[in-house]
This record gives sequence, C-alpha cells and structure tokens, in this order.
Amino acid sequence: MMMKFKIFLALCIAMTSTHLTFAQLLPVKAITIFKNGRSMIERSGKVKTNNGVYSTNDLPDALFGTFWVAASGDALKHVFSKRDSILVPNKFLNRSDHYQSLSGKAAKIYLINGEHAPYLEVEGRFGTLLHSSDWFVINFQTKQGAWISFMESELKRIELLDSTPSVVDTHVELRPCLDVTFKNNAAEQDLSLSYLLNNLGWAPVYRLELTSKNKGRLSLRAEVVNDAEDFGNNQELRLAVGVPNFAFAKRSSYLTNFSNSALADGVNDQSNMYMNNNVNYQVAFDAETYEERVIAVESPQNPEGNQVEDYYFYKVRSGNLSKGSRYQFPVFETDIEPTHYYECLLAEGGPNRLQSYRNNNGNTTEKRNQVNHFIAFKNTTTYPWTTGPVNLFSGTDLQPISQDRLPYTASGATGKIRISETPEIKVTETEGDIKREENVFKFFNNHYDKVTIEGQVCVVNYKNEPVLLKIKRKIEGKPLSSDEQKWTLKQEAATLRVNSEYELEWEITLKPGEERKWKYQYEVLVNF
Repeated sequence: MMMKFKIFLALCIAMTSTHLTFAQLLPVKAITIFKNGRSMIERSGKVKTNNGVYSTNDLPDALFGTFWVAASGDALKHVFSKRDSILVPNKFLNRSDHYQSLSGKAAKIYLINGEHAPYLEVEGRFGTLLHSSDWFVINFQTKQGAWISFMESELKRIELLDSTPSVVDTHVELRPCLDVTFKNNAAEQDLSLSYLLNNLGWAPVYRLELTSKNKGRLSLRAEVVNDAEDFGNNQELRLAVGVPNFAFAKRSSYLTNFSNSALADGVNDQSNMYMNNNVNYQVAFDAETYEERVIAVESPQNPEGNQVEDYYFYKVRSGNLSKGSRYQFPVFETDIEPTHYYECLLAEGGPNRLQSYRNNNGNTTEKRNQVNHFIAFKNTTTYPWTTGPVNLFSGTDLQPISQDRLPYTASGATGKIRISETPEIKVTETEGDIKREENVFKFFNNHYDKVTIEGQVCVVNYKNEPVLLKIKRKIEGKPLSSDEQKWTLKQEAATLRVNSEYELEWEITLKPGEERKWKYQYEVLVNF
C-alpha cells in the first residue's frame, strides 16, 4: 500500500512539473504602465506542448475583458480553464500540522506545574489532537499507560526519543488551470499573451530649478510601484501620458476568477460601467514596504517615446523589476524661460452679487483679495509634460520655495505654476448699482430691469521691483467701460441665458511703491 502511495505521489509531482508558469516560458515583450495603478503586460515566446495542449497552473490576476491569448496565424483552437488539484510546496508548517505530525512518536514533554514549581517531566507517546481555530488540546499516553490531556499553552518543551520531526514538503491545493489547445500537435508552438492588471503604476515627480529670473531647468522622474508580479531585468516600460479609460476592467477576468461572485460582479458592471469617474491618478505608496531604487543614469535630453491617439508614451528600461519593488527613473531634463507675474481673482459679479448687495441694504464694503505669484513657461520640447507635482528651487544655492501642480502641457503650449501668495501686493475692490431702467426686456413671461453697476479697484505694489499684475473677474452681464484701458473681454459662446458670461482681465505693470485706481461699469438684467 505504501509503495502504491509513493508511486502515486511521484506521478503527481511529475504531472505538476509540466504546469510551468507563463513567467517561466513567456518572456515579457513590453509593459505599458498607467498612472491609475493599472498596467498592460505583453508576453510572447515558444512553449512546449503535450498533444497540442499547453497547460499552466499559475495565472495572472488579469482584469475583465483584457486577458488575450494568441498564437501564430490561426493555430489557436481554444482556451479552457478550470480549478485543478495540484501539489504545491509548503511555505511554512502551521501549528496544527506540526502537532498532528507528532502522533504516535515517543517523547519526553515538559509541562507547567504551577506558578513557581519546576516543570513536570512526562515520558510516553503523542496521541490525537483536538483543536478549533483558536485552541489546541493534546492527548498524550504516559509510559505507565495512562492518558493525559493538556492545553497547548501548558506545554513548554518536547524531546523526541526515537525519531526526527516530520516535515511536510507539499500539500494539495485547488488552483486555476489554463489549457491552450492548438490546431496541430507540434511539440513547440509560438504563443503570446496580453492582460491588464492592478497594482503596477507610475507617478511623475518634477523638479524645477530657477537659476535666474528668466532661466530655469525642468526635470521629470517617474516613480514606479510594482506590487503585481516579478518581471525580471531590463524590461521596456512604456509610461502612459493621458487619461486611461478601461470601462469594464473593474473586476477579474472570467478565465482567472473562480469565485462564486464572478457572474454577480458582471451584472453589477452593467449598471455601474459609466459611473467610474472618480479615478485616482496617483500611485499609493505603502510606507512600511517602500523601497525606492534610483537608477544612476544621466537624464536624457530627448526621451525615447511616441504618440498614439490621445496618449504619449515615455520609454525607459527597468532594472530588476521584482514584485514589491519601487523605482525612480530619470525621464528628461529641459531648459525653460519662465515669465513671472502676479494674479488676483475677484469675486464673480452679476445678479447674485447685486442681490447680496440689496439684502445688505445697499451698504458696500471694501474687500481685500488674495494675490498669488505665478510663473509661466512654454513647452519647447517635442513631447508633452504630464500632470504631476513639481518642486521649486530658486537662487544661487537653490533654496526650496514651494511645491505645486504642473498641469498637462502639450508640446508648444504654456504651463503655469503657482509659487506662493504674496502680501506685498494689495488689491481691494468694491461695487454698487448706479442706474436702473425698468421693464426693458421680456424673456418668456418674465420682465427684466436693466441695472448699471460700477466697480472700483485699487492696487498697490509694496515690492522694491516692478511687477506684472493680472486682475481677473467673471461676470454675468455686459461690460460697458473701464478707466483702465488695458483690459480684455472674453464672452462665452452659444448661450440662451438672459445674461451672457464674460471674463474680464486687466494686465498692468506696477512700479515699486506705485498705487493705481480705476473704475469700470457693466450692466445686468434682473427680475427683482
């Protein structure tokens, strides 16, 4: 009987050894990494088959609608998966297995015998084990033939007298098994595989060094987080720049998911497929397992990459991209020519502001507004800059001054970064109505009055250098006039509202210590 069991075990091990993994047989061709923590893996290579069938028990955690197996030409017949019993190595021996392996073995045990008493020595053989999820009762037969039972917590030491501890090397486990069947029985076949998976993503990190007032250097590094698979050495990583759209990839592929909820997840997808708008485009780092490796290579002036539809892909080469690793890759460095300016956004004007003024019995108040320091610079490279955090340094010794968000900036476009709020430029404004003409407009069954509003602005530059200041305001109504002539108007297009929306902007240069005031007027239609 024992001989039959050994033969059976040998056959099981032999059968299991033919179920090699995709990672072993299919080398990685390319890895496309998105900023939402998902990546498309492409593998290809030759596989050995048995009667035209290639089998594996180690399937990737592919997401729904992305798992794709292909063969050369039309050689692929079908792909089949099921759960199969296989022998797998034990990573560790749990307590229950350990005590059960001692059954029938001769031993001397040492038991707790009171709080301050010496341990009680008992010689005999282990019997059966009684246990639940959180406690163990061990049965032990003494040399005299008596049986004793004790809790695991009472046992302090075991000395085996006539054997060594049993080590269970393998155990049977249910795992998915994938069979790829070819149309011919060739012993070796070409096979390719692509799939999308979670837990492999990248995040951009910029550094902007302002070496002088109108010169700077922008650098991008990509931080890659791999909590998905082991991918080996020197893989090509395509870092996607763009907004990813995977409408159905919110659950596992049917071919790799054998949970009872697989079909239920599919039903839920149908009702929620267009509700996946809250996408996190930053990679989450686990502080306890974070391991960052900086590749010591010079940042390229012109990174390798290409444009495909609405995406741009930076291309870098990885080191040992093992599961649980974090990397930082230099992507590019480029010179920029920043323009410094200051910006102030005034509160929106129109019917709502006028109503608030009316509710306040016509009392106008002066309001001081926040003024921010910005720099703007043109992307003169041939590739886009993806959205990401940017750390700013300035001065001859490159002091850290701020961190902001660099928005997506296409080639030829202008990027804008906020440095800080400044207290050295003061902007105050107020407004009130100066004229009303009743019943001048009818919209459906509503009659509107035309109210003329006058606004006043006062700006002061307390800095010891001239500054470029931009004052912006959005209004509902029609701009009429401004004492400060350097203003621009931008009207919204294709609206049927009673009051159109305009964006007003004044752009002025202030000398050190200069104060400037001006008035402007606009009209608004109201029915109150």
